[in-house]
Amino acid sequence: MSSGLKVQGRHGRHEQMINGVFEPLGQQQQHNGRQVWASRSVQPVYIYHTGKARWVISRRIDDGCKCYAFIKDTGTDPLKAQGQWVCCDADNEWRVDANVSLVETQASNDPFVKIRLSVEQEIAKLGLGDLESLKSLWKRLDFNGNNIVSLAEIDKLV
Repeated sequence: MSSGLKVQGRHGRHEQMINGVFEPLGQQQQHNGRQVWASRSVQPVYIYHTGKARWVISRRIDDGCKCYAFIKDTGTDPLKAQGQWVCCDADNEWRVDANVSLVETQASNDPFVKIRLSVEQEIAKLGLGDLESLKSLWKRLDFNGNNIVSLAEIDKLV
């Protein structure tokens, strides 16, 4: 599938993270053998399958245990998922949100969107998509351990 996805209808907690248009990352960037989509929004948000039994909308591509919303499904296409999206409400309780829907939309031809998606693919190739890799890189980069990185420290790493 190479079309985009549009999530709509969420009101309340995390609506800015859940609602939006998501672009396919391409066949090179799959998770658990299924397509991954990245949001066009400024903050990185993804739709992917956990490999267990659900599609999720999340900030990171991982096992999906920390996500904004999910729908139970074992298939290969979130558009064909049966059931309703479940979202975390303001009281930190997970509830079905019957207003949330997922529809197919045309993928973007915007060059800036394409650049962002290609950068995300490069980050994944370098193995910098998971939190542990980023923490490891930060420790190597922050040579003196003060949680501030200077140009000299960057130069030293390179």
